Amino acid sequence: MNASTMARAAGAALFVAAALAAQTPPSDEFLQLEPVLQQALRKAGPFVVTVETYGGTRQAQGSEGAADGEGPPKPRQMPKWEPKPRQEDPDDADKKKNEKKKPLVASGFAQAQGKTSGVVLTADGWVLVSRFALALEPTTVLITVPGRGTFHAVRGGEDTSRGIALVKIDAQDLPVPDFVHPDQVHVGQWAFALGRTFAADEPTVHLGIVSAKKRLFGRALQIDAYTSPANYGGAVVDVQGRVLGIAVPLSPSGRNAGVEWYDSGIGFAVTIADIQPLLARMQQGEVLQRGWLGVQLATAWLGPGAKIDGTPKDGVAAKAGLRKGDVIQQVDGVEVMNGPHFQMLLSSRLGGDPITLTVRQKDGDVLTVGPLTLADAPWSEQKQSKDAELPASFPLPKEPEGR
Repeated sequence: MNASTMARAAGAALFVAAALAAQTPPSDEFLQLEPVLQQALRKAGPFVVTVETYGGTRQAQGSEGAADGEGPPKPRQMPKWEPKPRQEDPDDADKKKNEKKKPLVASGFAQAQGKTSGVVLTADGWVLVSRFALALEPTTVLITVPGRGTFHAVRGGEDTSRGIALVKIDAQDLPVPDFVHPDQVHVGQWAFALGRTFAADEPTVHLGIVSAKKRLFGRALQIDAYTSPANYGGAVVDVQGRVLGIAVPLSPSGRNAGVEWYDSGIGFAVTIADIQPLLARMQQGEVLQRGWLGVQLATAWLGPGAKIDGTPKDGVAAKAGLRKGDVIQQVDGVEVMNGPHFQMLLSSRLGGDPITLTVRQKDGDVLTVGPLTLADAPWSEQKQSKDAELPASFPLPKEPEGR
């Protein structure tokens, strides 16, 4: 065999090998992922619910979803739920048949937001939803639990800093998910975003991974699974069907945000397993908001510490005696590197939280101030402002858990 023939034979062999490689089935890892995903969906499907809202008035909207010029939601008085004895009625079957034929519309009864998703929190009827679903103050909220029917819901408390809210339905023995603590989540692990907006029989699913942890001042995971108004309020689950978090529309800056970020390739899942005390407060009807100290910082000061440039007279700082020229050196024992770092430390707190500061005054005296009780941030400061956002990837120092 001459050299030319050998070259042609070698070329043919390479062509055949390439063709065979192109027809090679996916690796075992990908083949094994499909049944794992299906098993996770079977486990998670029962506790992912459909949320429908009706009524409400469509007003001029700020990006956070509340009407411009209005304040934050007010605390709600939660009703006492008492089991109702069932009255046997031989005409029940006919009544139910007729009720199914009645449309959920009436004269002047406009749909406020349409369908979105939610997640069962407790077996006795508490359901987690996104604040996005309630942005237009609907007069009627309906929750459809797979296999259990549709229930009228009463609104509970909210956490505006996390973009979540609670509603209550009169039901028992609901399927409850397992919530994964964020300390047990790993960057790079699979994350499936589930929703029930367009699927009654089984949830829709978008596949992705956990991109980052402790985003939004430790409140959320960042994921690359596609999130949109269709699955806001839905569960983000792992391969075992356990809930990593709730998909919500938030801004990388941590300010309250509407839906403008959902098509940016950045998705957020607010963690739930680490906020049990906050959920208990929300079940009492409380509206939780970002904490506010009331200081304006000198932007030219590069550190160390954060230099105060002004203190609004109605702010917590002014009432505590802080003045222009003081430098905040520590927040609850954590050394403050500079102004943005101080803002990051403060933004992880909620209104009502205690905070202790170490401050160097203009005359050089160093003193401890506090504990102070943070106020709720003014609504004008909670609204999304892209021109004044904090750095999205500024490092968050290790802090005590709970916020």
